[in-house]
Amino acid sequence: MGGFVQDHMVVDPALQHQVIARVIAARIADQPAQAVQFLGLVELPDGQVVQLFARHAADAVLIDEAGQVVLVTRRFSPGAGLLAVPGGFIDEIDGVVEIAAAAAAREAMEETGIDPALLRRVGCTPIGRRAFNRPFDIRCAWNDPPGTVIQKGDLFSVSAQAFCFRIPGNLNHIHLQAGDDAKAVSIHAINHLTPELFAVPDHLTMIHAAMQGLR
Repeated sequence: MGGFVQDHMVVDPALQHQVIARVIAARIADQPAQAVQFLGLVELPDGQVVQLFARHAADAVLIDEAGQVVLVTRRFSPGAGLLAVPGGFIDEIDGVVEIAAAAAAREAMEETGIDPALLRRVGCTPIGRRAFNRPFDIRCAWNDPPGTVIQKGDLFSVSAQAFCFRIPGNLNHIHLQAGDDAKAVSIHAINHLTPELFAVPDHLTMIHAAMQGLR
């Protein structure tokens, strides 16, 4: 699809700007009313016209009292082989949209194997507001994503909201096991993390914001 999409990600700055402007203009809430929202048609640089959607995700920042965070190694693109906080798309089943905080907890359990009872016990707090200005995460669908109306070749911009789960004690004493889209799960000292390690640029920002909120 020309040079404006690489590895199913939109990389053309003008197209990124057009998409993000459309997403922001939609004024979507932190808790979206739809997991996937149709934003109209968009013309690509090659003249093709495709559907544009906003698709909403939730991320889990699992940190402990020792300044450590749980990260997964992504199994699939975007960012296969790089680190990320556990997270994924909000589900919508029979018209009922999953609560974003619940989606974050579900993704944490699926990707890290962490005990759901522990997550329920500690609870979570949102890290800032839902982020829509994310030009680095606009995707060209490589298939018809299950459970959505998105079709192969359509564009969708991923919005994200992170939630902080503060785990008491030391994460190294908790059983974790990679699952779902995670190739591996690991524990890292936050002050040793650098941007180039991450599959998604704003995940390190989320981690730092979570730590700042606990001070």
